[in-house]
Amino acid sequence: RPMESSLVVFDEECQIRIYRPEMFDEATSLQMQAQEFIQKLNNFRETISNHMHTVSAAGQQIENEKLRAIGMRNKVDGEGVARKQEQKELQQRIKEKQTELDRHVAQWVSLNKVVEQNAHLLEQLSFADANG
Repeated sequence: RPMESSLVVFDEECQIRIYRPEMFDEATSLQMQAQEFIQKLNNFRETISNHMHTVSAAGQQIENEKLRAIGMRNKVDGEGVARKQEQKELQQRIKEKQTELDRHVAQWVSLNKVVEQNAHLLEQLSFADANG
């Protein structure tokens, strides 16, 4: 029975083939659709691959910029801390120098009084010696 609905033909390679013409046309059409689908799928995969590469490259660039920004922020924060530390050190040095200056001024005032007292004493001794 299957032979009644089949057709015996020779293909392009001179091989005998038995098939039903409508099934052959359907199979040929399905095969072409499958090849088109596979080609579209391959094109889609290539497009997705290109987009993934682009997105990955952009993501890497964003990550690099993010790390650079974090580094700059840390540098700025560190600069502020360093300036505050330097300001404290300079204020401490100013305080020490002011203390040293006050001590020297007090010594000068004291020595100046001693000089005045000695000058006054010399004057009295000179006057007493001259009247003597």
